[in-house]
Amino acid sequence: MHEVVTLEGWSSPFVEAVTRTRFGSGGSVKMQPDGCWDVVIFRNGDTTSVLRTGLTTAAVTHDYAAGDEILAISFKPSSFMPLMPGEVMRDQGVVLELIGKDRFRLGSDVLEIPTLDTVDGFVRKLVRNGNVEDNRVVASIVSGHPMAMSERTLQRHFLKTTGVTYKTFTQIERAQKALVLLQQGRPAADVAFALGFADQPHMIRSVKAIMGVTPGQAAHS
Repeated sequence: MHEVVTLEGWSSPFVEAVTRTRFGSGGSVKMQPDGCWDVVIFRNGDTTSVLRTGLTTAAVTHDYAAGDEILAISFKPSSFMPLMPGEVMRDQGVVLELIGKDRFRLGSDVLEIPTLDTVDGFVRKLVRNGNVEDNRVVASIVSGHPMAMSERTLQRHFLKTTGVTYKTFTQIERAQKALVLLQQGRPAADVAFALGFADQPHMIRSVKAIMGVTPGQAAHS
């Protein structure tokens, strides 16, 4: 039995979601693309690791043991770290240097490792120190109301900030939506039509390639 807690009642212009998972038994889980990049804290007994991940384009399998805990801070695609921008972090993960038991190094800054209760202060400090910034151009593209500038400039901003093209980003979004609908029991053919896939086989290939599961597996998850 796993305990999953999502931070409620708190919103940020930089963060999409905050989730803490505590595992009651050992096993493995697929970390699926969600259009965000993350700061992830892994805790296993007395061992703690802090990982900075870029936006991913395919599922990654993570093995866990009973008692492990994962705190994932998922940042919006329009947010970025100047020190590790999206264009160099796509499908990458960097383990950050620990300082003692409860702090870590990010560039020239030393920060306390956050918990679910201190995430808001942690994010505020990242922003205040300039570790995380917001790209309004990318935010406008994601919202569906892009700023008035050339297509080439828009695409350049998007790729530099997120690490992927806008086309790839929308493919991830569509695969996400398909997975949700399939898990709700919607027929695969209906989902393919509703989300604008060329046909059902096209949807099957896309969901498998990006999310790491077939529609049939999703429907029974």
